[in-house]
Amino acid sequence: MPVADRSIVLAEASDEYLARCVAARDRNAFAMVYDRFSRPVFAMAGHMLGVNEAEEATQEIFMRLWHKASQYDPARGAFSHWFMSIARNHILDKLRARTERQRVVAAEALDLLLAEAPDPKVDVLEQVWQNQRGDVLAQALQGIPAEQRRVIVLAYFGGMSQSEIAMHLNVPLGTVKKRIRLGLQKLRASLSPQVLLDFDGVTEDALAAVES
Repeated sequence: MPVADRSIVLAEASDEYLARCVAARDRNAFAMVYDRFSRPVFAMAGHMLGVNEAEEATQEIFMRLWHKASQYDPARGAFSHWFMSIARNHILDKLRARTERQRVVAAEALDLLLAEAPDPKVDVLEQVWQNQRGDVLAQALQGIPAEQRRVIVLAYFGGMSQSEIAMHLNVPLGTVKKRIRLGLQKLRASLSPQVLLDFDGVTEDALAAVES
């Protein structure tokens, strides 16, 4: 069959037919599936992972299709449902991996700050972070945006002033103040009153002290 005629056949073919062709390592059929599904896959990845990671995730998902197309069974449902389920599961796997990486990085950063901080209260902070309430606060910190978490850790556990944080991060002082304020608001919303009492670094008085 001439190439032009073959392209027309593929363009008019059903998703299920294209899936069989992809399973047989038909690159033209694979390109046609990519044309049909790359936009919805990219949109899903962008919504769940953010635009910066969406392109990489999309390419990974289509590579999975190339290797797994033979596993598709038309008797169990439409190809679109099967493939988008693969896409969704892959994106969720990346989200879980990202969350774990962020948790490890944040824990390592906090350990480093505590180890290097000259503040004589460091020993007390280490004891606090080793107990249950420390775990609760650490978990709450993971629930706020990274840029807000970073300035809070630098301020409350690194002993840095807002001016020092601004210089360290190369951002305006007003930006540092805003990030601390918004981050503490989110922490107060997620922590219990008892934990807030134990960690008075996230109370209104402490916020006022940091902003002074």
